[in-house]
This record gives sequence, structure tokens and C-alpha cells, in this order.
Amino acid sequence: MSDPAPTTYPSAVVLAQLRSLLGEADRMQRRCRAWQLVVQSAGYDDSFAVSDFALEHDLIRHIPPHERSRSQHGAFWISPLDEMEMIEIPAGRYAIGETCTLTEGPAFSLARFPVTNAQFKTFLDATNYSPTDDAETFLAHWTKGAIPPGLERHPVVWVSYLDALHYCRWAGLTLPTEWLWEKAARGSDARAYPWGGRDLYGPGMNRLTNVASARTCPVGNYPRTRSAHGCEDMVGNVSEWCQMTPNDDPAVIPTAVPVIPEIRPDVPQYAAVRGSCFLRTDPMRMVSWHRRKLSLTRRNAWVGFRPAFFLPWRPSA
Repeated sequence: MSDPAPTTYPSAVVLAQLRSLLGEADRMQRRCRAWQLVVQSAGYDDSFAVSDFALEHDLIRHIPPHERSRSQHGAFWISPLDEMEMIEIPAGRYAIGETCTLTEGPAFSLARFPVTNAQFKTFLDATNYSPTDDAETFLAHWTKGAIPPGLERHPVVWVSYLDALHYCRWAGLTLPTEWLWEKAARGSDARAYPWGGRDLYGPGMNRLTNVASARTCPVGNYPRTRSAHGCEDMVGNVSEWCQMTPNDDPAVIPTAVPVIPEIRPDVPQYAAVRGSCFLRTDPMRMVSWHRRKLSLTRRNAWVGFRPAFFLPWRPSA
């Protein structure tokens, strides 16, 4: 998949291609091809017209409110390659950091859950991806390339920042910046925790979310962690890779197709991870603004990732 050029995309051409798919009998093939067209146009000024058409004609699967369960919030659509549930996060101001500094952010979509072992296996089967660095740590919790029984819906771990970017490029998605991850976690009311202002002190904290634990758990096991926008498992379970930004600038908008950075052994390179993992016991490290940085090539048992999707940004009035 080639990166889009920075110019206005002739949406009429893409819309014509999308219309030609309406007669395609194979629903999965139709949706996958439509998704490729939507992704190809995502870097252009008028790509919203393409995605709107795809949603309206069921070329991208959208879950209308009357079909959602009571546990679901926000506007949903489904990524066709990996069946990732995506939640639309509106544009506007949001708070970052302990001081609640206000900044402006775009509309985007963020996965409801982190990527699971089963979804990552789909990616491997489709691409035959193999890392070029320290391959011995890659998916170290799997057995001879197979997911251990019972871990299919656990978040994938033992993946580096680079592994996460390769998955996102295949899926037509990207990674959120750490600031937009925080926007999705805190909601519009600058809450300290995704579920609100109440902290985790006391003996019941590991009943609210998967912390003070020995391992990951299936995604969605702790629905009380749901943020105001509808994302789950943003605190507990795994920490999550976020896209690098120059000088940690919150104003930087991620590219629609992630760029794989060149690794230079002589230059330290780091990316942020957000969200406390299952090992944490200190509530002050579980707030929505807690952050740390790891080497781009590091893999461990407590870091996974959660994809995002971006449309052209129009600042709110």
C-alpha cells in the first residue's frame, strides 16, 4: 500500500470505484476492497466523502445504535480485515497532563479494545510478517508460532513499536499519539481515570480492572473501565504503544498510514506507552495522564497496542 500524496484527492474517482463494488456478491471481498479505497484516500482533504459513502452503503460495517448492546457507547464501525471494533472520538478541546492543560484535537477513531492474540495471528497468516530485530523475543508467550489455548482474546504482548506499526499498515490503521490516547481515555470532562474521578485505593481495586495481577486477561472482562467515549481496558491489562511525535508535541496529527522509522543502533529511539498494565499496584500510576517511554525495539509481557484511524482535521469553531 503506497502512502497518499499531500494533495486534494479526486473523490469522484474513488466514489465511482466504490459504486462499482455495490454489485459484488462476496460481502467480505467487497468490504476489504472498499476499505483499501477508504484508506488510500484518508490523507486527502475530501476523504470524508469517501468514508461517508462507504458507511452509508454498508461497504464499511457500521453498528447503528439500535443494534448495539447496552454495554456499548459511542459510534461504532468494524474494520473488515481484523474485525476490530472502532469508536469515533469527536474533534474538540481536551485536557492533557496532571495540570489539565487544554489543547485542540481532531476527530478520529480508536479501537474499543487492544489488539488480541487472535487478531495478530490473522495479520501473521495474511502477511508472513517476521521481525528483523531480536526475533527470539517476538511473541515469546506463544508456542512454536501458536497461541496458547485460552489466550485467543487476551491482548497480544511481546510486540515492539515496530511490530505494532507493521500490523497497523496491514490493517489500514495507525497508532494514536499518546495525547490523543489520553483524549479518548479522559473524555471531555478531563476525568482522572477512564471511568471517572474515583481512584483505586482499597482492597477492591483489582475487581474494577485487571491490575495487581499476574497476567493479562481477555479484553472486555472489566467493562467498568469503559471511558466516556466507549473505549475499554485503557487502564489495566496492558500498557499500549503510542505513535512518536516530534518533541512530544500534542498538536501533531498522525499520518493516516504509519511510517516505519529506521532503527539506528547509535541513536536512542523511544516511543511512549500509555495505560497502566496488569502488574501495577500504585494508583497514582493508573491515572489517565501517566506516561513512560520505551525503546522502539523493546518487547515484554505487559505492552500491547490499540489502533486508530484518522480523517482530515477541521478545527472546531
